[in-house]
Amino acid sequence: MQYEKSFQFGPYQVFIDEHLVVLNGEKVAAQPKVMELLQVLVSRYPDVVSRNELIDEVWQGNEMVGEKALTNTIWQLRQLFAHPSHPIDVVETIRKKGYKLTQAPQLIVQSAHHHDFFELQSKKPLKPLILAGVIVSVCVLLSLVWMHFNTHSNMPTQQHGQIDEITKMPGSELRPSPSPDGKKLAFIWQQGQETQLYLKDLTHPNVAITQLTFSDKRPWKAVWSPDQQFLYFAQKSHQQCEIVRLSLADLQQVVLTSCPLDSGYNYIAISPDGKTLAFNGKAPLASKDGIYLLDLTAGNVVPERLSCDAECELRDRDVAFSPDGRYLAITQRKSTSEEWLSLYDLTTQQYQVLNSSHADIVGMSFHPNGQYLVYGAQTADKRRGYVIDLETKQQNKLAPRGFSYPHFDMQGNLYYQKRRENYFIASFSTDSEVASMPSPLIESHYSNQYPSLSQAHKKLAFLSNESGHYELWLANLNGTEREQITHLNRNLRYPSWSLKGDKLLVVSSDEADGHDKLYVFDYASKQLRRVDLRFGKIGRPFWHGNGQDIVLRQSTDTGWQLFSLHIESMVLTPLLETTARFGQYISANELLFVNNKGLWRQQGENTELLIERAQFNTRYAWYATKDQVFYKHLGKEYNYIHAYNLQNKTENKFIRLPKASFSKAAPFVYDDAQQTLLFTQSLTPQSDINRLRQVVDGE
Repeated sequence: MQYEKSFQFGPYQVFIDEHLVVLNGEKVAAQPKVMELLQVLVSRYPDVVSRNELIDEVWQGNEMVGEKALTNTIWQLRQLFAHPSHPIDVVETIRKKGYKLTQAPQLIVQSAHHHDFFELQSKKPLKPLILAGVIVSVCVLLSLVWMHFNTHSNMPTQQHGQIDEITKMPGSELRPSPSPDGKKLAFIWQQGQETQLYLKDLTHPNVAITQLTFSDKRPWKAVWSPDQQFLYFAQKSHQQCEIVRLSLADLQQVVLTSCPLDSGYNYIAISPDGKTLAFNGKAPLASKDGIYLLDLTAGNVVPERLSCDAECELRDRDVAFSPDGRYLAITQRKSTSEEWLSLYDLTTQQYQVLNSSHADIVGMSFHPNGQYLVYGAQTADKRRGYVIDLETKQQNKLAPRGFSYPHFDMQGNLYYQKRRENYFIASFSTDSEVASMPSPLIESHYSNQYPSLSQAHKKLAFLSNESGHYELWLANLNGTEREQITHLNRNLRYPSWSLKGDKLLVVSSDEADGHDKLYVFDYASKQLRRVDLRFGKIGRPFWHGNGQDIVLRQSTDTGWQLFSLHIESMVLTPLLETTARFGQYISANELLFVNNKGLWRQQGENTELLIERAQFNTRYAWYATKDQVFYKHLGKEYNYIHAYNLQNKTENKFIRLPKASFSKAAPFVYDDAQQTLLFTQSLTPQSDINRLRQVVDGE
């Protein structure tokens, strides 16, 4: 079969690598597993493919996962070709045998000009044609690569009107929500550990703001009822998360339902008629959080899940209603480095992908005329705004920097959060007799983070966004002689030196096929090697104690497990008999690893629990030497750095830091020679609320 990557069934065009099905110009996103299954059926047409063969091909023979997932994936495949205007059945179930396609895939028809060009060229002498073809192919390839990595930089900038400063107070003012009439503004004000909901009168800017919440539960983003009598929002403490309705008349709250406690983002939206609340939630039996719809007109109603919940490659996060209530804009997280912006038709229940080129989407809002959608996106900790014309699909950048969490009022004024974050690598002396605080080691106007140390070469590896992406850099241990190692124009993650300090690995998650890739840097030869993995998301890989293999994480039917990867043969071997998420070798045969029970040590056949989960409540913010383990303990009000002695099993508390200054997922590095701990720290982020007038022409 020659059309395995792009073909069509009747009016449907299928693009396997892009995970897209197109009907009359309308794009519908497909799950990667669905595309893999379809590709197998296409390659075997017209034969019947057994269930076992499909499980072998798509789920690598994992019967525990594949048996349950195959039936669901076949159902999802059929839904791709079930549009009400042109429903067709492309897959037939052959009882007790398997599945087959009902029709042959056809070549996607090209334009007449396309065929005329090749017919004309075929009459020319062969050698010039080959040379021209090579030149054209190279030019096209270079153009595609250049376009892929410059999608946002070449996007035109939208012209706009005046920018007004709405708030500029100490701390951070977050996630603005203007009232429909544009006269009031609800927003979150974060001051140190205190986070509450406030109201500002926009018609009298000099009048003091009004505090609306007073509890230890932290509110997230609020939305207004159309009659402006209520605000709806999520709020959470360490024990619970709940969706509430707040009466502006008496500030009384009514709890409507629960929300996921472990989610960092509690998005919410309300329909234009005020009858339906959409929010990020998680039912007790759901596998992951997603978008739920709650009927506000009836009492004691259980929210209805809108998002996929079985073998889903995309995780729905944010949501916004269109002004006519017919559509939902939904952000769908594919991986930690890829998030899609899609338009969901509530009538046909079909998705249309609007953009799939961003790593992290931070808020969105429809213009009141319904033609435009504005959203914020974050790349390498730099925030920018974008506007999409939903009729023409033209996308433009907005000029303001630090743009996120936009929200229109009914007059077309756009309120947004202007936020700047900056990370630096800090050092802290562990042998000082005088109490001290961390001091900057590598600090600049750009963000620098994720340090990893090679004692053998006295070099510090880290990531910096100075080039516009988080690339790999090296510096001396005192932070001098900084040198950029990679120029890949993509965001890299988790640099890690081998135990001997001679090789360095780093992860790339910005990959079109959805599979994480590895890059290995050999310090002696200064060569960078790409390892083209096909194992999906691999977590935070680290070097095996043998200095040759790499340990990565995979999801299994029993949970997350660590596997050793031989990078020459690409063979995976289970490393442990228990579940684990992350680890570190401190010698050739001594491994420390973490799972949901705490921190463990394995030496040969012996495995012991060192620190229980209640105390060791971090997954990645730790580092081990031969003698001790440094780790971050997450407290209620502050974060602490502890040292655990591996010999006598005692602990020492080193330092207390504000929560906002220290990421819970940032790793440590220890310079044994200087007795200095290195880690990522952030400047206290500053966020204000601005108003942008005349975002689109014709206002």
